[in-house]
Amino acid sequence: MVRAFRSELLKLRRWSVLAGGGVMIVATAFIAYLTFHQITSGATGPEITPLIQAFPTTQGLITVVGQARSLIIAIALIMVTSNIAAEWSQGTLRNLLVRESGRLRLLTGKMFALLLFVAISLTLTLLISAALIIAVAQSQGISTAAWTSSEGMRAFLSFFGNEVLCLVGISLLGMLIAVLTRSIGTTVGVALAYVLVPEGAIAMVWPEGSKWSPSASSTSCRARPCPRLSVPLPPQGYHAALLVALLWMVGFVVVSAVVFRRQDVSA
Repeated sequence: MVRAFRSELLKLRRWSVLAGGGVMIVATAFIAYLTFHQITSGATGPEITPLIQAFPTTQGLITVVGQARSLIIAIALIMVTSNIAAEWSQGTLRNLLVRESGRLRLLTGKMFALLLFVAISLTLTLLISAALIIAVAQSQGISTAAWTSSEGMRAFLSFFGNEVLCLVGISLLGMLIAVLTRSIGTTVGVALAYVLVPEGAIAMVWPEGSKWSPSASSTSCRARPCPRLSVPLPPQGYHAALLVALLWMVGFVVVSAVVFRRQDVSA
């Protein structure tokens, strides 16, 4: 597993993979700046009112930076699914299994490397975006004392921890989709379509049941430290959402392991 992990780390240095992390950083910083500009320019509306109310509080920083959360999820999902599915599309999986015949060790090492990359990308994204917003606020004479206070830092760390947990769940879902589809184009399409279409349809037909779906449970885990954000507190409660999200993660891992171990690899 360690050899598979190190091997995957080498592949993560490819420009196409690094570009995904770069896009996450730049896009999140841009959205955070636009949100900051809207708040400070006096814009009004039902969507921005909660942001304006939270802005001067200890949760003001994560309120601004957190507006790109959906984009972060989409980019992380694409990075993980495309990377795993590429082993089939490019015909490299067979060669990897020659060097590491233990399929589950190979998949585990690969996923640990991908999760590390996603976590590092998220860390840099949030830190750079937060630093940008603090610098812009100070340049405009806006007090950031509440954001950088001990309570503000605790809120930011809680927000960061829940974001990491959310991306771990989304990444494991991406692993399952990639193992089932085994094609880059199909994997990315199915992953994004699943988040956008089926769960949205379920929410319209069965609102009570939709809150227990994989993406809903994972994203709900992020709302606990940030009740003022546009994402509401999970209706089923934070701890219930956390437990369901963990159960979904275990399910993703088990099904992926069973399918991957039994798949026929001919090319």
